[in-house]
Amino acid sequence: MLKKIFLLFSIITAVSAYSQFGINIQIPNAGLIQRERLWDISLVNNSEMQEVMLSLNLQDASSGETVLTAETGSVFATKGIKLLKAKDLTPISYSYSSSSFSRTFLPMGSYIACYQVVSITNRKNSVLAEECIRINIDPLSPPILALPDNKSYCETAYPQFSWLPPTPIEMFTDLTFDLIVVEINEGQTPSQAIQENAPIYLNSSIKKTFENYPASFSKLDTSKIYAWQVIARNNLNYAGKTEVWTFKIKTPSWLKLLIEQTPFIKMKTGIPERGIAPNGILKISYMNETVDTSISISVREVGIDKIKSISFEKKIIRGENLIQQDISKLIPIKDAQLYEATILNSKNEAWKLLFEVKEYKDKKTEKN
Repeated sequence: MLKKIFLLFSIITAVSAYSQFGINIQIPNAGLIQRERLWDISLVNNSEMQEVMLSLNLQDASSGETVLTAETGSVFATKGIKLLKAKDLTPISYSYSSSSFSRTFLPMGSYIACYQVVSITNRKNSVLAEECIRINIDPLSPPILALPDNKSYCETAYPQFSWLPPTPIEMFTDLTFDLIVVEINEGQTPSQAIQENAPIYLNSSIKKTFENYPASFSKLDTSKIYAWQVIARNNLNYAGKTEVWTFKIKTPSWLKLLIEQTPFIKMKTGIPERGIAPNGILKISYMNETVDTSISISVREVGIDKIKSISFEKKIIRGENLIQQDISKLIPIKDAQLYEATILNSKNEAWKLLFEVKEYKDKKTEKN
């Protein structure tokens, strides 16, 4: 009988102590959170002063996996309310599943933080209070589109896309991007097009903050309106998305079309092939049969021996290389003048071509 009374008294005492102690978590439940802010809490003690310590278990809200545990040093909880911060609870011992939780800011995600207040004064490991809170760690700013500008015209049918990453960048451990480009159908908004239409270009896991529309794809149509968006991911988990912007491809000028349609002149080791360089734009086709990764191309006027040649460097790959260079930026070009371009490779082979510069004016300029 005495044992039953003692057991009942112990239970009542434990429940009474538990009800006399409380913990309030002061950290924000969303936004960007520093690891030290996990210890912004207040203790409510309705009994005598006690020496206590705190423990924390941080779990991933979706998987339930424990990603961080921690225990603090001891602190005296006087009767009433005691506000605490990390500096009041040192030393704090952390254990985490990933080094990303050792950084200043907690990595992006959704977590459940559960705290226990453990008494040291009465009985070691006696839990006085428990509390859990959900924490959502979000970037301060989502990714932002940069180029091409919204509702702009691109000069090329193979545009380059660029954007700004979400911030602060320090909170991400493995940041990648998905780029989506779609055609907008009649009657659709840009957002509807992104959600409903099959992408004409989709690339995932981009590490950079820019991407070129591949030359191997069909060029974009001047009669179409296109929408694009970038989605950020951290460790393949969603980390924010940009607005949806639109762009069109500008109809190229007559002069630009002429230059684009001018064929590349093949370099040869025998009798050189001859072609034209409209407005000084030289287009070279060079077959690299060596291990060379770069070459120097020299250009000189034919028939004028005293004129020194000029040269420019180009990176190359094995096989055919299509090289385009504006010669007018290197030398004063002369209309109808014949020039020779030469490559001397590592095998001491001289590859040559001849070209004549032709001056053209845009039709709009001629009218004016």
